[in-house]
Amino acid sequence: MAISSVGIGSGLDVNGIVSQLVALEKAPLTSLKTKSTNIQAQVSSFGEIKSMFSDLTDVATRVSDPSVWSARTASASDTNAVSVKASPTATATSFSLDVDALAKQQSNASAPMAKGTTLAAGTLKFQVGAWNEGGTTFTAGASRSVDVKVQAGDTLANVASKINTSGAEVVAAVFNDGTRERLLLSAKGLGAANGFRVQSADVGLQGLIFDPQNSPAAGMAAAGIPVQLGSDARARINGLAVTSPSNTLTNYVDGVTIDLLATTTTDYGLSGETKKPVTVSVSENVTTAVKNVEDLITAYNKLNSALTELTKYDSETKSAGLFQGDSTIVGMQSVLRSIVSSTSKGNSLQRLSDVGIEMARDGSLSMNTAKLGVAANNGDTLQKLFTANNNDPMTNGFAIKLRDLGKGVLATGGAVVNKSDALNETLKKNEKEQLKVTDRAASVEARLRKQYSALDTKMANLNALNTYVGQQVTAWNKSKD
Repeated sequence: MAISSVGIGSGLDVNGIVSQLVALEKAPLTSLKTKSTNIQAQVSSFGEIKSMFSDLTDVATRVSDPSVWSARTASASDTNAVSVKASPTATATSFSLDVDALAKQQSNASAPMAKGTTLAAGTLKFQVGAWNEGGTTFTAGASRSVDVKVQAGDTLANVASKINTSGAEVVAAVFNDGTRERLLLSAKGLGAANGFRVQSADVGLQGLIFDPQNSPAAGMAAAGIPVQLGSDARARINGLAVTSPSNTLTNYVDGVTIDLLATTTTDYGLSGETKKPVTVSVSENVTTAVKNVEDLITAYNKLNSALTELTKYDSETKSAGLFQGDSTIVGMQSVLRSIVSSTSKGNSLQRLSDVGIEMARDGSLSMNTAKLGVAANNGDTLQKLFTANNNDPMTNGFAIKLRDLGKGVLATGGAVVNKSDALNETLKKNEKEQLKVTDRAASVEARLRKQYSALDTKMANLNALNTYVGQQVTAWNKSKD
């Protein structure tokens, strides 16, 4: 580079000279910054690859679990009477169900009292237990009885509040018809075992007791007052009688939970009993199996597409992908494609193509839905193609192969982590090189400015001396003349 110097005074363009020399020192920054931009693009792209590998590993891990393939669909012919759920362990089956009676909670009411009536002092004793079907014999439960203290002057509302905060496992409320009030009591739980008894030795509280075993005509057991005792749900599965303390039947059919919503038997237990059974069906749900395969193909194709884009060379534009020719990325791509084109042993189906999954020239996978549907409806053959564990990476199921590959490349020391670390290290070195060039240029600039400033000062002094000498010579010549 030519250095031009145009100026006055000393005759030196110090700023121009220094700027051009510093520019020469900074020249390497251009290539370093270009390289840095490329490395940053690689780091960003590789971060996406890492994320896609992670997504593929997550999907493959889920699909490799045999339990996620065992979805079941449960249905009932009368959804107003029955709601059915089936766990993955349920066996495909069908059975009839008669709902004879729903589980009920015990509920009682006191005789009506004038609104605002106050009560005498005393104690109400609550005991949870079970009444026999006729309500004449009470069997106390395991929990202790609970005493509720009533103060003189308490109203029914006061008593209800005390019952609700006593821990008596009974819910109390006051029914008001406008002029009269009743105390309403109901068990917190359904079923015969959640019944209750209310006793009191105090005369002023006899109107609030319920103890037909010992006081059959007193209080809430008096004639004319409606009583509902707690009772279990009753049903028949294929004619076999079953009971439940709640309106849910569990464990009678493995993996099947039945919620009873309404009775289907009319006049149950009477001579005119009429049954209208509900048909409950449990079947395999192949939708889940197909969805598993679709999810795996989607995750694989997304990763394959990214790797293809990053390693391609466009002959028309003569441009290369960020990782074109990169052994690590090309190696990952090769391993992925070799896995999906390999075989899985231990099953009648051994290749993905056997179930309609084909690999195109670019490595992407496509799915023949019809062919896959046939395999999905053929027992567990499709499942085994993906979940068979032979303890052999060459012959395991495809989900296990992809899962193990993902875990390997993402692990510490794996290909993805090593490549990511190498790129970041290269970027750091580039940043250090740029800093060195910048620091060296700054040092050179400071040194040059110091040198040229001193030179400029010297030359200015010499010019001044030269002018002075010239003036003296001129004066001497004039005096001689």
